[in-house]
Amino acid sequence: MMSRIDEFIDFLKSTGQNVFIEAEAKPGRMNDFISQYNRSYSPSINLRSDGIIVLQDDANKWGLELRVYLNSKLGAPLGIKITHNDAYRGDYSYRINDNDLVMELFDKGYVIGQN
Repeated sequence: MMSRIDEFIDFLKSTGQNVFIEAEAKPGRMNDFISQYNRSYSPSINLRSDGIIVLQDDANKWGLELRVYLNSKLGAPLGIKITHNDAYRGDYSYRINDNDLVMELFDKGYVIGQN
């Protein structure tokens, strides 16, 4: 039986999708994330990298949000919550807000930004 991440990657590859991964957080949390990311993955990223969204310190958000943007959900594995997207990243019709899934994608070679 395939793992959730392997099923998801198989779905992405079988549908030929390019995906975009972004991270959003307040400055302090974003700096922590970037340091962790750069210790574990390459290429290195910084606060100006495409896919990094730094919020104002007074934003009504508490933690890091990792998102995957994609163009189709047809055939996606069950158990992955994919929502319609028409407000952010206009080139992508759908998005997934799932920090655990994104961290697993990083472990499989996906990166912040365009994949």
